[in-house]
Order: sequence, then structure tokens, then C-alpha cells
Amino acid sequence: MQQTNPKAEDLLKEMPRLLEDVQALGSGESRTLTINGVNTFKLQKSHFIDRGFARHFVMIEELTTEILAAEKKVYGKVIRMMAHEVNNTIGPVNSIIGSTLKAHTLEDEHRAALEVAAERNNHLNGFMRNFADLVKLPPPDKKPLSIQSLLRHAMQLHEARAAEKHIHLQLDFLSNDTIVNADRLQLEQVLINVIKNALEAIGQNGQIRLIQQKDAIVIADTGHGVETPADVFTPFFTTKPDGQGIGLMLVRDILLVHGWQFSLETPRPRETLFTIRFAR
Repeated sequence: MQQTNPKAEDLLKEMPRLLEDVQALGSGESRTLTINGVNTFKLQKSHFIDRGFARHFVMIEELTTEILAAEKKVYGKVIRMMAHEVNNTIGPVNSIIGSTLKAHTLEDEHRAALEVAAERNNHLNGFMRNFADLVKLPPPDKKPLSIQSLLRHAMQLHEARAAEKHIHLQLDFLSNDTIVNADRLQLEQVLINVIKNALEAIGQNGQIRLIQQKDAIVIADTGHGVETPADVFTPFFTTKPDGQGIGLMLVRDILLVHGWQFSLETPRPRETLFTIRFAR
């Protein structure tokens, strides 16, 4: 006889991978499993003897919130320390450069070199501010929000760039709109990052679909896909030569403070799905 509680049933339906790993466990064994790059679970299997028969039972403990909170605390401390040191250095250095440019007659090549140095310093300062802003993400200002309006606006923001790359943007709406309580500005930033990644993954000639489902949003693209979804939500992970690795970190943090689930998967070649499931 097999019994499960309602929460376990929901988890096993949504994440069949959990069932496979539970079945592979031996009695007395445990393991930690991360699915879709975000959801982390601890699986434990044990047994007891009942009237001479071994009765097995499994505990599934979700660790996602605790792990991500601890992770953010660590990288937040590192970012604040880095920002402090960078700011303390860049301010005086740029002041010296500015005084030198004003007080001395310089050869054009020397003046140009100092101006480039000041520009790079300012770029580094902006680079660190991006990280610092990520750590200081404010609580969401939740108000009733139309999902169809949100997706339509997100598409409009990217139409020009998509046209340049010959990428077709498509809206797939249900007959009725969906209203959720959410921070519009934060969710717009989520969609901007996800669609930007989709455009870059496609490159040229493809399609991005923004799909409204009853309790979810799906952004589907025909890009090259994601080999290791778990990595892309790792702090500072990037595959781009000039990337900072904060785009999907921001996406992750915004959706987590909303209490929404999300996943990233490539079920087949030329099909990548970013799914956001919202609590209503």
C-alpha cells in the first residue's frame, strides 16, 4: 500500500524527476536535489518493521528558501565590501585625473589617455552599482495587475530589436485576462531580462512566444537552449564575454519575493521554456 500527503502528490506531479530519485534511494539514504536550477529538496528514505514486514517511508523537505537566503546573505556581504573598496579608490583617482586635465597643458595623446582612464573608472563604478542595486532589491509594491497588459507591453519594448534580428514576437492569450497582485515595475524587469536572453540565444531568424496560461506565464523561444539550467541562476554565472551574471539573479530574486515558482528547461532542440507560476 502506498500513501502520500497532498503536498507530496502535487510535488511529484509537477516534478517527475523527484519520483525517479526517490525510487533510486536505498533505505537509510538521503540526498539533496536541485531541479530547474532553483527548487532544492532533501530526500530521505527509511523504514520500520510492522508485524514482520518492512514499511518504507520517504520524507521530502524543500530547502529552496533557506538555501537562497543564505546564499544572498553571503554574496551581499561580498558585494558591499567590493563596492566600498572600489568607491574609495575611484573617487580620489578621478579627482587627480580631473585636476591634471585642468591644470596642465598636455599632448593630445596624453590627454586622451587620461580621459580614457577616467571613463573606465566611471564604467567600473557603474558596474559595482549594478551589483549593489541587486542586493538592495526593495519589497514588491503589489497591486492588481493585468497579465495580458504586462505581456503586451513587454512585447512592444522588444519589437524593434527583434525586427532587426528577423525574430517574430507572438502573443498567445486566453479568452479572459488574468489579474494578479504584483509589482508591475519589477515584473517588467523580469520579462525584459528573460526576453533579452531569448533574443541573444536565437541570434537571427526565430520566434519568441509570450504565452498566457491560467496560472502561469511561459516565454518560449527557438534559441540554442540551456544545457545546465542549474548554473544560470548561480550568482555571477555568465556565458557571455562581457556579461556580469546578474540578469537571471535579479529575475530569481524578484520572483522569489513575490512567492512565485519558476523554471527554465529545454525539453527538445530549438525549444526553451521559461515558466512563471504565480500565486493568486
